[in-house]
Amino acid sequence: MSSYQDCKQSHSQCVVCGDAKQNPLSLQCKFFADGENQVVGYHKASQQLQGYTHFLHGGVASTLVDAAMTHCLLMQGIKALTAEMTVRFVAPIKVGDAIKIVGHLVSKRLGMYQLEAVLYVENKACVTAKAKFIQPRNGVIG
Repeated sequence: MSSYQDCKQSHSQCVVCGDAKQNPLSLQCKFFADGENQVVGYHKASQQLQGYTHFLHGGVASTLVDAAMTHCLLMQGIKALTAEMTVRFVAPIKVGDAIKIVGHLVSKRLGMYQLEAVLYVENKACVTAKAKFIQPRNGVIG
């Protein structure tokens, strides 16, 4: 297991949370620990991220929940890859909406992790996700 700083460094060019100097296209989302197995982050849906006119693209929403779950693991010094993810779109997110992103670790067993995440707008769950993450053998992640 690595430290959070080591994990974060290996993730520094991420399209969601990367540093603007290392990835000018990064959304620059910041995630914060919220208890032992949970993170929270915030993002405002911008026009550049819309799919249908005035609505956040579903692929971007999926990327945000994936990033939250990844950060749950990074905060614990765990580098793992998304193996499977199911996303449910409950309500559309509009351009300009302030999104609260919450991810939490549900369980872990032998390098396999179960996580969940939710995108909230005004305390309403708009997107939910469940995922399995795996730690690759031989430390494949940088």
